[in-house]
Amino acid sequence: MPTPKPQIRNAFATPICIHYLPVATEVNAELRPLVLDQMQADTGGTATSWRSATDFESWGGVSAETLFRMLRELADSLTATRAGGRVSLDWKIGACAEVRQKGESLAVATRPGAFWAGVYVIDDGYAKSDDETLGGECELMDPRGHLSGCLPPHLGFRIPGGATAGMSEIIRPQSGLILMHPGWMARGEREFGGNGQRITIEFELALP
Repeated sequence: MPTPKPQIRNAFATPICIHYLPVATEVNAELRPLVLDQMQADTGGTATSWRSATDFESWGGVSAETLFRMLRELADSLTATRAGGRVSLDWKIGACAEVRQKGESLAVATRPGAFWAGVYVIDDGYAKSDDETLGGECELMDPRGHLSGCLPPHLGFRIPGGATAGMSEIIRPQSGLILMHPGWMARGEREFGGNGQRITIEFELALP
């Protein structure tokens, strides 16, 4: 009798969605000046870095509607009933605009009030450079509690996604990128070294 093969299950999976807005070129061309104008209006023209209130929908115009429609579609496609059934939910979205300069970062944090959370990149600030030393990567922390203290730094698991167990997933932003993850997953942004402005929309999707 042949020896049976071991059965491997990937339990307690954490979904991370990386997508690109199909009409990003047109949307970003409209959103970039809108965000910068709103920053100047809110700060009296004195700030170079800024985070808006969670009212982006009220002044983002048609481009905000396009982005939010895509976010709702993504959220529905990534969410299911416990039996695996599809859903179509009236997601409540809160979003704010952010502008960062060279040398700035975003502190790692969870978004506990959100089912899904994430970031949309209007301008990555790299000015089309592929130089990886410019930093500014999105960093998603492993949410499994004390796992980081239980594993030696040179070993992981031989399963999909197992190499970064106990560490973090690093994603380099690109203009037009949508990054979506569960709200309880901690996300931040490493120090940005590009010479351009990093302009993003931070969003949270809550259940109705």
